[in-house]
Amino acid sequence: MDIYILSSEAISCQDTFDKNELFVSEPELPSGRFQKSLSPDFKQYIDARLIRRMSGVLRMGVATAASCLRRAGLEKPDSIIVGTGLGCMDDTVKFLNLMFENMEQMLNPTPFIQSTHNTIAGQIALMMGCKGHNLTYSQKSLSFAAGLLDAMMVLRDGEAQNILVGGIDELHDAVNELMELSGCVNPKDTTFYSEGAAFFLLSTERGASSSRLLDIKIFHKVSDEAALKNELSSFLEGNNLSLEDIDLLVSGENGSSAYDGYYDLLKDELRESSVVRYKHLTGEHQSATAFGLFLAARMIESQRAEAFTLLRQGRNKDIGKVLLFNYSKNADFSFILLQKV
Repeated sequence: MDIYILSSEAISCQDTFDKNELFVSEPELPSGRFQKSLSPDFKQYIDARLIRRMSGVLRMGVATAASCLRRAGLEKPDSIIVGTGLGCMDDTVKFLNLMFENMEQMLNPTPFIQSTHNTIAGQIALMMGCKGHNLTYSQKSLSFAAGLLDAMMVLRDGEAQNILVGGIDELHDAVNELMELSGCVNPKDTTFYSEGAAFFLLSTERGASSSRLLDIKIFHKVSDEAALKNELSSFLEGNNLSLEDIDLLVSGENGSSAYDGYYDLLKDELRESSVVRYKHLTGEHQSATAFGLFLAARMIESQRAEAFTLLRQGRNKDIGKVLLFNYSKNADFSFILLQKV
């Protein structure tokens, strides 16, 4: 059964929200190690009385989901699936601080209720009146890919016709500080860390879609470069494709020189393909792959790879088949395959 991307929307540290074009102008490269997302006018998507009770990640999630559905002309989906690595960090830290300050007594329950990872998907469902299949995946950098894989299986089983799938994560000062103290941040790398949300409406009906989701593959580790080559070959062969059939590779490289090896290998294997990147513009976080899919879907729609994302121009300028590749610190690998309709 064919699965189509009917619409997509994203909030990031660039001006990407509610835009018909991917980038209206050439974006500025962010400065600093940590970069917050740009906040749209949330009152256009959320009742003003509710906004003040929502943390930043809930506002991002609800607004992005609502805009994605609005683009597709749909009031509510049959199912909602969200992938998030860290979940609602602001409310988690707030609850833990209150528990410490109040000696574990007389605690406000709201931060606890809103601290769980599934709060985002639940809040979206409540706002839209969606009572169907509702799941949240939290598998580090595989969170979004795992949710996307679940959506594909649900659609192919005929349990739903339209599914809203998203990836979302937020920055928090407490997490940033822990990352620096634990040595996760290498001052020699150009990697910067950010936050954002990207949502997609998947459907078994083509509608006005310009892209089709062909397949997803996730795996934890590979023993060496030969093993990764085998994973790539088997993935493409399973979809009756060869290396030469891939027009565009969307690389998840983030500026960390210690982990560029497998990205370089994929670029060498797909030597005829164009290559783009995105994390130098929108940053790294555990759901960054969702923005990569947003980028790929919009590039298929526009049939254009922007110069400031392009690492290499391939043989074919037509963007027909697109492969997204991402991994984190030599683990949690994912392939996502798209095709122009």
